[in-house]
Amino acid sequence: MIKKITKLISDHAQITLIVSILLMIIFAPYYWNAPYANYFNFIFLTLILLSAILTLKKSRIELQKLNKAGYFIIVINLIVAVTDNADIELINRILFVLFFILVAVNLLVEIVKSKEVDNQVIFSAVAVYVLFGFCGAILAAVITFFIPDAFALTSNYESQFHQFLYFSYITITTTGYGDVLPLKPIAKTLAIFLAVFGNLYLTVIIGILIGKYLSRKKS
Repeated sequence: MIKKITKLISDHAQITLIVSILLMIIFAPYYWNAPYANYFNFIFLTLILLSAILTLKKSRIELQKLNKAGYFIIVINLIVAVTDNADIELINRILFVLFFILVAVNLLVEIVKSKEVDNQVIFSAVAVYVLFGFCGAILAAVITFFIPDAFALTSNYESQFHQFLYFSYITITTTGYGDVLPLKPIAKTLAIFLAVFGNLYLTVIIGILIGKYLSRKKS
């Protein structure tokens, strides 16, 4: 039974990654001030990491090394949950971003190399978009670690990280409600990159998918 579940998750790693991030977005505001908030964070972040690891193609040596890096980050994530050390958490956040960027690049390479547009390709494209928004939230948290007033946040909002998630996804979709504002130059630079990527990614990825679909149809 466990092997079947593991195989199902492995075969649908992109879907698992998307669902894991969405689950954290949904539940983060409700457990953030709970007594065991660090452990809830560990569970959700570990699930996201494991899903990201499963999206990697294990046949390539360099990606096998990247797998090991993902498991190493899970260990650091556990240390953060147990010790609640701010410096280790900062290192963990930076490693998260670097790892997720490499995972996203790998997914994009697989999309470009694919010969036809199937469900896996479509879910990979969605996973990259969702993953980028998640990275934007982590980067906002890293900026705030060094510059606490880099963003204008809602003071009575319990979960700061959920506000960063909100800011990141609202920015990449160019919705821009304006209730969470970047104040410092580095925060505004992040907002620019998120907004530009959000528009460019959708334009480029839709063009690639349509091109592959039409090419396959003609052949």
